[in-house]
Amino acid sequence: MNKILTTLILVSLFIGSCRNIEKDSSPVRDYYLDNQLGNDKNPGTLRKPIKTISELNARLASQPGNIYFTAGQTFEGTLLLTGVKGNDSLPLLISSVGEGRATLDGGNCESIRIKSCENIRISNVDLRGSGRKDGNTANGLQMVDCDNCTIEKMEARGFQKSGVDLYNCRDMKVLSVTAIDNGFCGINLMGSSRDSSARILIKDCRAENNAGDPTRLDNHSGNGILAGVSGNVTIDHCTATNNGWDMPRQGNGPVGIWAWMSDHVTIQYCISYRNRTSKGGKDGGGFDLDGGVTSSIIQYCLSYENEGAGYGLFQYPGAAGWANNVIRYCVSINDALTTEGAGSFFIWNGSRESGQLTNCYIYNNVVYSESAPVISYEEASEHENFLFSNNIFIAGGERIAGRSTGSSFTGNAWSSVADPVLEGPFKTDLTDPYKLGTLSGYKLPSRSKLKDSGVQINEMYGFDTPEKDFFGSSLSEASIPDPGIHQTD
Repeated sequence: MNKILTTLILVSLFIGSCRNIEKDSSPVRDYYLDNQLGNDKNPGTLRKPIKTISELNARLASQPGNIYFTAGQTFEGTLLLTGVKGNDSLPLLISSVGEGRATLDGGNCESIRIKSCENIRISNVDLRGSGRKDGNTANGLQMVDCDNCTIEKMEARGFQKSGVDLYNCRDMKVLSVTAIDNGFCGINLMGSSRDSSARILIKDCRAENNAGDPTRLDNHSGNGILAGVSGNVTIDHCTATNNGWDMPRQGNGPVGIWAWMSDHVTIQYCISYRNRTSKGGKDGGGFDLDGGVTSSIIQYCLSYENEGAGYGLFQYPGAAGWANNVIRYCVSINDALTTEGAGSFFIWNGSRESGQLTNCYIYNNVVYSESAPVISYEEASEHENFLFSNNIFIAGGERIAGRSTGSSFTGNAWSSVADPVLEGPFKTDLTDPYKLGTLSGYKLPSRSKLKDSGVQINEMYGFDTPEKDFFGSSLSEASIPDPGIHQTD
């Protein structure tokens, strides 16, 4: 008996024993695919697998079930699921079996398209398209109107739109997904309302070299991870790099990790670095809370060497009001390398109404910028109640560019690149979010004159002190805060 078949039998026995634990669960059909040993006239069992995705789709239309692709093989076509509802405790599974992963090659279309489904788990498969400029016109995985699904351990590559695209999906998890060499975006969330796209976790994901959609001539493309018109989204321990360099237009551009028209978005423990934009294009930044974002936070993140701003705070004309957002315990290193007018922090209000861009709290961050402004305000970007507090700003050039009316500054420490208040080293090539704590050069020296020189802003502005600093040390509400991302003992 060959090794692949032996592995399949062992896995099937294990899965069967697990299913017997769930006493009340009804029998679930299993489909096995093998494009070497399979035949589309077979029943699709472990010993007699079917061969093609087209035959699988025909069978799924009448009887949904778990799907197992033989690892190490490539299956051509688009897997289709509509109206399928798995069990809450045992979701329907789409996965590989054997050593490694199977690849689903969508060619010029999607690899997987799922609509109006619940309790689906997609795990341990890779998706391939023919390339964003070589014929593909779709997303890698597209899910529409789905609930309570998990996408994990996947690579999506070569799609003109997004590697993973979720529209009007709720209670979703996107875990350990790599989206690379796509066009519009690596991982894209979108809703018709903030309630229709909600409660979504994106964790341990990587978006790289998503360069731009060659057909999108009227708006930005080439983003890393993007949440639009969504509510209660968490983006955690993710990275974005080298996105946006081939956007086919000038004007507003891509960002590594960002949100727009969304509420209660948390971006934390992420690294967004060396993202780009097209020649003459805008943005190309690390992180961004864009038009209409409310009650959202960026914390414990690192941005470095992006062509645009490290942290963008933007409001575009026609968006709902932008308000009550926080950036804290974050680092920016030599951002705003080439984008005109940008700074490490970049404030822009295209609505020209100050009440449309209000209430932002930017505290306990560190900026190291050898040339670009530490804070930049686009011309006529009126805003209200922006607080910069307890930050450490190390500048080699202009400190503040543009008109800062509407911002206040308390408890910040300013120094120069020539005489920094931190010990460094300041530059980094860090790419692993789980190693953010190794940036020890950004800790405040224990004998620093800046110790206990911050202000207690939670008492002044009425929001809670976070539990810990950038390095994981506990923060006490009773203590006097230090400037920067590290609270000394």
